[in-house]
Amino acid sequence: MQGTSKVEWMHIFADQESIELSVSQYCKLHGISDKAFYNAKSRYKWATEEPSLVAVEVNDDIGSSNTGCIRFKLNSIRFEFNVSVPDKDIQRIIKICLSL
Repeated sequence: MQGTSKVEWMHIFADQESIELSVSQYCKLHGISDKAFYNAKSRYKWATEEPSLVAVEVNDDIGSSNTGCIRFKLNSIRFEFNVSVPDKDIQRIIKICLSL
């Protein structure tokens, strides 16, 4: 389905999910190749996912003895990192925790 816009694909995904047909059956019925469907779904996956809110609680060390640590609580899991830990490492750990 060359030339199909993102909005059109979003309607196709929603339509397929609302009826009781497998992806393969849906694609066959509408003349879409399975490969095109899955490629588009992969490309626009971020747009089909429900946004989720995550409770994050950050402790403020101002006024207390500064320990040089970053402390926060994410989904009831407490974290403490030395300020020298690279942001990329912290982001990776957060992503892993969110996928649990």
